[in-house]
Amino acid sequence: MFPSQWDEIPENAHTVFSFAIPYAIPVPDGMYRVRVSEHTAEISLRRIQNTQIRGYVVRASGRGYLQFPFDKYGRSSHSWIEMKIPFKINLFEEGRKPLLLGDIPTRTKDKEVVLLFLNRFIETVRYVTEEYWIEPIRYQDITEYEVSYWDGKQKYSAVTTGFSFGTGAVALGTGHPFTVIDEKKKEIESILENELELDVSKVFLLNSKDACLQEDFRLAIIEAVTALEIVLDRFIKKQSRNLGISDKKIEAFIVDVGLTGNITVALKMLAKGIEQIDDETVQECTGAITIRNHILHEGLREVTPNDTEEKIISIEKMIAYITRLIASI
Repeated sequence: MFPSQWDEIPENAHTVFSFAIPYAIPVPDGMYRVRVSEHTAEISLRRIQNTQIRGYVVRASGRGYLQFPFDKYGRSSHSWIEMKIPFKINLFEEGRKPLLLGDIPTRTKDKEVVLLFLNRFIETVRYVTEEYWIEPIRYQDITEYEVSYWDGKQKYSAVTTGFSFGTGAVALGTGHPFTVIDEKKKEIESILENELELDVSKVFLLNSKDACLQEDFRLAIIEAVTALEIVLDRFIKKQSRNLGISDKKIEAFIVDVGLTGNITVALKMLAKGIEQIDDETVQECTGAITIRNHILHEGLREVTPNDTEEKIISIEKMIAYITRLIASI
């Protein structure tokens, strides 16, 4: 669809999306009405039996089927979705630009709207059926889709999209697609051969970034703050002992900092006279701890993507700063 054709679509037209998702939603085929705010979308659901499973041909005849339990990866079947959204969606409108995940393109608004309705449907199915293995569909899960418009009388074909991962360009070339510089390859080999421990703070920070890619921003905050508190705990213990503070007072101080999220106090008391970090980074980290506490203790569910990613960027900067301090004292 070209921008010039957009004006030809009636303003009262509905937008229709057709696409597959990676797994089969465990409810009967049919049409489900999903209301979000003032709009109600119609989601038509159809289970698709995979004809081959790990090279074996599945010959389901009549009403026969083969379905694996907890099949979140769609090894046995997946769902085909046709979603009719009751307003005209501009396919050229940009959505959110991820801040944390490298050179990832700006999202498109149309797919973000689709995910809003679809994940409300999936969340409700999970809640009612108690099929706990069901996961939300992420932006990169919908890789191919068709869009058309319907004004009640006429269908207007708009676009067919393929390889729309939303995570950057697909790599093409010869040789092997994964390369690791010699220094990192040697580090991998050394850790494996000598059974060295992994730095758990780095593991939690990597978990946090992966949670952002999976669009689970609540989990991303929890993982990132856990990484920060591990490193802060190390710094407080090491510097306090250097200053001659007793272990009992150190533990009391750590509990206080952990409960209040008062990183500013810890750094001003213990990093006096050495390298300081900017106030904005400290404030972002303190804000992240506050959000984490609201998630854990008050059940906060609405955590915005951009705010989460900004805070994780600051946490990563803070962890690097504290790690330098630990190495220098």
